[in-house]
Amino acid sequence: MGLLQFFLTLVISCLNMAPLMTARMILPLVLLQTGASAGFVGLLSAMFTAPPIVFNVVFGRWVDRTGTFRPMLVATLLLAFPSLILLFSDASLTFLLVAGLIGSGGVFSHIAATRAVGEISSDLKRARNLGLLIAGYSIAQFTGPTISGLILEHFGQNMAYISIGFLSVFGFCLLLLPWHAFRQWAKHRDATVARSRIRELVRVPGLKRWLAVNTVTSGAMTTFPLIVALQSAEIGMSASQAGFSLGAFSIATVASRALTGPVSARFPATTAVSSMLAAGAVLFVSIAYVETFAPFVMTCAALGLVLGMCAPFVLSVIYALAPSARVNEVIGLSMTLTNTMQTILPLSLGILATGFGTSAISWMLAGLMLGAINMSIRS
Repeated sequence: MGLLQFFLTLVISCLNMAPLMTARMILPLVLLQTGASAGFVGLLSAMFTAPPIVFNVVFGRWVDRTGTFRPMLVATLLLAFPSLILLFSDASLTFLLVAGLIGSGGVFSHIAATRAVGEISSDLKRARNLGLLIAGYSIAQFTGPTISGLILEHFGQNMAYISIGFLSVFGFCLLLLPWHAFRQWAKHRDATVARSRIRELVRVPGLKRWLAVNTVTSGAMTTFPLIVALQSAEIGMSASQAGFSLGAFSIATVASRALTGPVSARFPATTAVSSMLAAGAVLFVSIAYVETFAPFVMTCAALGLVLGMCAPFVLSVIYALAPSARVNEVIGLSMTLTNTMQTILPLSLGILATGFGTSAISWMLAGLMLGAINMSIRS
């Protein structure tokens, strides 16, 4: 694995993560500013994950057959341009359509990127490299919401819509270059992949439990922009303050994920994941009761620090447990389970937040994370 190849693969993958996190924050903020209910904002947040539920496994099989290049092109286009539709129509249904397209692009990009990085990494370096990938995600997820929050506050909604997919346009240009792992993998991939039944995968020892753990940890992280949007509106923060808070969460994950290698060398995945889930549950409960900007930012950063360590450990275990010819199908199944949870939670808790505030979301996520500890230990 060449350094340039790995670096360019990471850059393309990370640029594609900025629009998803940015849209998860900017679109709810715009709706809340225009008087939308918390229930509709919850429906919008659910739309980021509802369409991919249908196509995750199919997309994973497509990657298994054809390699990662063409699927990554499709994912990048879905991230770069849909937000421009809002320049021509700001109807409620348009917001839901844009959320579905961007959400699908983000999930598909993650499936292709995980496969590309995983395949060019040795067994000993896979957890570290996946940690670097997700750390790179965090940098992009800091940059996107922070910039778009400032643009929304100072230049208005239309400029904010344009800014959502801006970084993915650069990713698309880089994807046309020949030196990344997406194009190389497409040349060597065996296109004959059997279409076996999904239930055969969940019978793999330990895989079902780690898929459940991944569902909870991913759900906790990807629901966080909704919590920031609702909580910031509830305590009266500006759009730029909300963007900075979400950026603090994202940038804190960089520090935590950069430590994946040393931590994985000293602690088994079970110990590391269960410890971080316990700390995250406590922080999620506390964030619902923070009422000023500075403590809110600090709590967001602390959550990013502990939750950021979970993803590379869980992904590495799932990758190791999955049958070698069906890795992307397993990743697609994992994303389907995650998206199902991410669809149900915002939709139901968005309605609850209308009457009970954001604490309902925080308590629910904390409870799920505590349940995931049992899953990881028993695996």
